[in-house]
Amino acid sequence: MDSRKLLYTTALGVALSTAAISSSVQADTLRFAVGFPSGAPIEAAKKYAEAVKKNTNNEHSVKIYELSLLNHSEMSSGISQGMADLGYLLTAYSPSDYPHSNLGADMSMQTALQNEVPGKEGYAYSGAMLEYIMLNCPECQNEFASNNQVYTSVVSTPAYVMFCNEPVNTVEEINGKRLRISGASWARWAKNFGGSPVALPVTEVYEALEQGVVDCTFLSPTELTNFNLIDVVKNITTDVPGGLYAAGGAATLNRDTWNRFNNEEKEGLLKAGSVMAAYVTFLYQQQAYSDMEKAEKKGINILKAEGDLLEKSREFIKSDLEFIPKFYADEYKIDGSRTQELAANMSKLIEKWNGLVGDIETADQLAELYWNEVYSKLDPATYGK
Repeated sequence: MDSRKLLYTTALGVALSTAAISSSVQADTLRFAVGFPSGAPIEAAKKYAEAVKKNTNNEHSVKIYELSLLNHSEMSSGISQGMADLGYLLTAYSPSDYPHSNLGADMSMQTALQNEVPGKEGYAYSGAMLEYIMLNCPECQNEFASNNQVYTSVVSTPAYVMFCNEPVNTVEEINGKRLRISGASWARWAKNFGGSPVALPVTEVYEALEQGVVDCTFLSPTELTNFNLIDVVKNITTDVPGGLYAAGGAATLNRDTWNRFNNEEKEGLLKAGSVMAAYVTFLYQQQAYSDMEKAEKKGINILKAEGDLLEKSREFIKSDLEFIPKFYADEYKIDGSRTQELAANMSKLIEKWNGLVGDIETADQLAELYWNEVYSKLDPATYGK
């Protein structure tokens, strides 16, 4: 054999063997990027990993990369490019890629008007978002597909509160404050009361509060310990601005990875997705209770909004919910009649799910509810294609 042909044949064999090993490793062990160092997202990811193993007959496992493989701003492109097989995706970081999906998430201020399930707002909103994206919004499915992704779970926090350097619980005290926000709805809320909205990644909030770059930030109580904000926050106002963060997919898969699985394995991943959705939502709420207790023990000042601020906040929210579909149509150049239709449907789903979660007491009960109401209605053979 010609020496060059021998060299080529040998190199080709090595390459094919390496590719086979690589393919096997990727199929057997999913790399799960989570842009948090600890807390509910990590604990839920561990439950997800257990569920993947169980529901694929121990054929597949998950390795969790905590705040190492991809950060929040890198997550969407990293999943798309296969740097991770799946990730804890926050779609608000890439708003132009997910306008229809984020529209549903931006309806969350409605929860401040409907206090039917106090402490379970996240349970209901997660269910509403799952049903919205998986069963009622083909445009949302196309957004994930266009980014080479498959949506299999939800991100939903407890209700948002205000973490501030100084006491802020009146209309007058908000005026002129620099307020770190997590999305457009909160930015409009801040402007409505004379505040200046500031967009910062959550990983930069600690330093921003500590150095006075911002006066307040709108977050769920869980970030007190997730990002050690308990060390710098001095005041917490509990019942404004309201709403919650639900823009994302807690277990969003790379589409090429998804399509390597057979239908039985895909169903197993969907079951694991329902577990992830339930546990991240449930554990977030339990952590919120715990973190507020820690804040009180630490001497952080816990405030309630005065009546005038609360009333005017509700007035703003009602008008803003009507504005959201127009905002999305104008901002992202999408069909206005369709955004109106999607917003109306999401509003009904929020009301529906408020009526479903009242008796939920455990994460496993919540996972079963999500499976029965949403996931079980999906066809693994066609979902994510």
